[in-house]
Amino acid sequence: MSNHPPIIPSRSDSGIPYYQTYEESLALWPVDYEAFYLSTRFGQTHIIASGPKDAPPLVLLHGALFSSTMWYPNIADWSGKYRTYAIDIIGDKNKSIPVDVDGTRKGYADWLLDVFDNLGIKKAYMVGLSLGGLHVMNFVLRAAGRVEKAVLLSPAETFVAFHQNFYKYALGLVEPNGVDNFLKWMMGDRYVLHANFAKQFHAGVMWQDERRHSKPKADGFPYVFTDNELQSVKAPMLLLLGEHEVIYDPQSALDRASTFVPGIEAEIVKNAGHVLSMEQSEYVNKRVLSFFT
Repeated sequence: MSNHPPIIPSRSDSGIPYYQTYEESLALWPVDYEAFYLSTRFGQTHIIASGPKDAPPLVLLHGALFSSTMWYPNIADWSGKYRTYAIDIIGDKNKSIPVDVDGTRKGYADWLLDVFDNLGIKKAYMVGLSLGGLHVMNFVLRAAGRVEKAVLLSPAETFVAFHQNFYKYALGLVEPNGVDNFLKWMMGDRYVLHANFAKQFHAGVMWQDERRHSKPKADGFPYVFTDNELQSVKAPMLLLLGEHEVIYDPQSALDRASTFVPGIEAEIVKNAGHVLSMEQSEYVNKRVLSFFT
């Protein structure tokens, strides 16, 4: 389906087993796509693009360790109306190749500005899940003029701090059965990841690469935005949270967002947890499109 040959990593690249699982997940992509790299100040950014080239741009930012392949249940609906750009977040486990990620909030916004500029995007719609939602909020606060409308799905921190259990399960990922325990905690009995995607997630967890595991910084992520920051949001925003969210209390996040973010639309989605774009894809796909139009 891709019009671009994938970049072949060097033989010394420890990510080769991971790249193979990424391609297997990409086989789930239900529409035509182009996969390609863009140069930025911070390294090579990998992008999966779908939809009509003359349609309005929609930028998608994935959850941590999930990569852009996670959007396969959503992309058919969204790329029917938009030129979608699923962007592998630099510094996370995915196909982007980080060189000089400074890991600060300003640095991440500058990285996305490079991506927008190199794609020729003046202004885009944006959707981000978890870590991606945190990136979207950060970008809206630093480059509001480049965002038409923004959707945050289960954003990491952003409005409220992580529950202590998050660190327990996240730090336990590399233990025996750690991945299964983490996914069970996050998704319960509601949803099972496709075998291809589960294999990719596991490979990402096990891939040891210093460049793709930046140490947290005081001015980096995760981050809970201040009241003043939230009050300064200029772009129209939709917040969707799962009723079975476990990384924090979803009602507390919704209440704080609704109190401080001007004009935000916020709701709790039934029968969904953290990865609501997969767990309730049909509802999320329609809700996002109705918000954009």
